[in-house]
Amino acid sequence: MSPRYKEEDRQELREQNRKALLEAAAVEFARESYQGANTNRIARSAGFASGTLFNYFPTKRALILALLEETAQAHFDFIASAVRDEDAPERRLEKFFQSGFEFISQNLAPARVMVNTIYGADEDFKSHLYQVYVPMFQLLMSEILSPGIEAGTFRPVEPTTMSNLLMIIYLGTASQVTDDGKFLLGAEQVADFVSHALRR
Repeated sequence: MSPRYKEEDRQELREQNRKALLEAAAVEFARESYQGANTNRIARSAGFASGTLFNYFPTKRALILALLEETAQAHFDFIASAVRDEDAPERRLEKFFQSGFEFISQNLAPARVMVNTIYGADEDFKSHLYQVYVPMFQLLMSEILSPGIEAGTFRPVEPTTMSNLLMIIYLGTASQVTDDGKFLLGAEQVADFVSHALRR
């Protein structure tokens, strides 16, 4: 095997290990909160020796920040892909909620970490989470609300303010989920409520 392939194998193994640590961290942070989470327990849960985690993340803080960033990116990619499959702004709005709820139900542990961070006391974490979710706000504003207002489908609301309100509605309702992925309110109910409020 050439050195290049050995290096690729090492990189692939490192990425697999990193992913396993992030998955274990999501479960730990969701269950114990950031303050109660134990890095030794995370490493052992991922199948590694206690100190291995710090070969990938220098601190517990760096670990949760990486988890928040990767969850936000995956969350955005999942929703954006579904939204962009539709042309009509109203259908895009429905898809935003449907795909968002689907993502939450398929990624319960990291989603709980995200929600706990939003409603938690650590302002630095909240600020960081807001920054990594900027693309989601932009998707709502630029690809759903503004085209809908221009087309006359939605009332002439202020897009930035309404995007913030829709994110609050989405995160608030999507956070009401049981351990088996069932929601207090369904995505269709929430989307229907929002659509009625926005229609002319």
